[in-house]
Amino acid sequence: MTPFHIIGHAGCGKTTLIADLVRLFVEKGIRVGSMKHSSHVHELDKPGKDSHCHRQAGAVPVSMVTQTMSAVYLPRTQEYTPQKLLDIFYAHVDIVLIEGWISGPYDKIEVWRKTMGRPPLFSSVKQVKALVSDDSLSTADTSCVANQKISCFQRSDLSGIMAYLLALT
Repeated sequence: MTPFHIIGHAGCGKTTLIADLVRLFVEKGIRVGSMKHSSHVHELDKPGKDSHCHRQAGAVPVSMVTQTMSAVYLPRTQEYTPQKLLDIFYAHVDIVLIEGWISGPYDKIEVWRKTMGRPPLFSSVKQVKALVSDDSLSTADTSCVANQKISCFQRSDLSGIMAYLLALT
């Protein structure tokens, strides 16, 4: 199991890129998992619903099971860190695409758009290995990219991005 962080400013297209890559990996028979990491505090469950009431009463873990899906709600503790969840639930996959967790320990791919009006993150974030953009990559200050030995991909080059990720595994 090899995790990769997909990072970038809000609205730059991280989720869309991950969904497109997941579909491509699945088509090629590559086992892929994903994790969404948020630095914001917000409720994942629906307040007032049974599972939420169970959690509020103190049950740990709490799970929700339907005909087609299951979810396990765990508190964020040292016992249930993102790394522990990767170790427990993702050991059977080849690649994990993690949306966010910018401070995480794995190699990172940055998605960047000039229209966001913000500079790329790669110059201030460790372990950024590649930049993906639907803009001309010269607008992302390619001299910095060249100096930091970061690979560049057009957003439309899904096969190239997939091959690059597989080469890093």
